[in-house]
Amino acid sequence: MPRTSRRNGFMALVIATALAGTGCHRGAGAPDPGIPYSSSTTSAKLSTFIYKEEGKLYLVTVGVNATRFHDKDGFIPLTVTVVNKTTKPIQLHRESFTLIEPVSGSRYGLASVDEVRRQGKMSYDQQLMDLDHLMSKLDIYSRASARFFPGAGTILNEQVELHQFQYVLENLYFPHPEGGLLGRTFELHVSGRGIDGPLFVVFTVPEA
Repeated sequence: MPRTSRRNGFMALVIATALAGTGCHRGAGAPDPGIPYSSSTTSAKLSTFIYKEEGKLYLVTVGVNATRFHDKDGFIPLTVTVVNKTTKPIQLHRESFTLIEPVSGSRYGLASVDEVRRQGKMSYDQQLMDLDHLMSKLDIYSRASARFFPGAGTILNEQVELHQFQYVLENLYFPHPEGGLLGRTFELHVSGRGIDGPLFVVFTVPEA
């Protein structure tokens, strides 16, 4: 075989090997393109029972003060805040919120309003929203009206549009995760029309 042909064949083999080892293979721990990367490290804390993720575009918080008292119940509350800092509106609806157990990959959407009403405890959960710490952070923003889980006699509002510097704050209820609740780490993912990139908070439900 001519020397030039052998050299070209060797270079082709080197290039093919490099491509197989890098461009066509995702290394361990790397995020899958198109899938939000989930970290096992919990998010920063705003207070003892409130976790947060904050950037230039959004602020999302998850409060677990009320959550820890629902280990024996069928549905659990999370005190959720979403702040829109961008100039374009975002739309949130019931399908915008997903609770994920990162080890098993189990996903939970919002419970139905009727189920949560039958369980009761909504008024009690409102008293445990840790509003003092939240409002100190949200004082510079304006609150938008949303009622994903209204009390008796209150009108249901399953969709809300947040304009710049507006926020939504509410107790959101999810089915009790399989395998226990207390001491475990979960993720709350938020999606919706107008949101740039994945939003999620990693939090742990403490022992009651």
